[in-house]
Amino acid sequence: MLRRNNKTIRTAKRTLMSFGLCLFLMFPSFGWARDSGDNWRNLSPQEKDNVLRNYQRWQNLPPRDKEHLREEWDRWQNLPQDRRDQLKRRYEDQRRRHSND
Repeated sequence: MLRRNNKTIRTAKRTLMSFGLCLFLMFPSFGWARDSGDNWRNLSPQEKDNVLRNYQRWQNLPPRDKEHLREEWDRWQNLPQDRRDQLKRRYEDQRRRHSND
């Protein structure tokens, strides 16, 4: 029983971390693409650096990892909004807990 619970917790952590990485890598790029780059002029230098750095990370990923992140993104996009909000809250809670450790 304990082994099954540990496996479930590890799987949940791995899923949340994948989700977090996906968000981290893709949100700035998708926002910029969605706005057709109109907001590029309005970004601060730090925000521009973040977008460019994330884009470079994306470019350097192996195809298998890119495909995995695309699948995760599609899965995220297909979730109902309330489920996305719930997962965002849980992710932020986890990040806060780990940053306080």
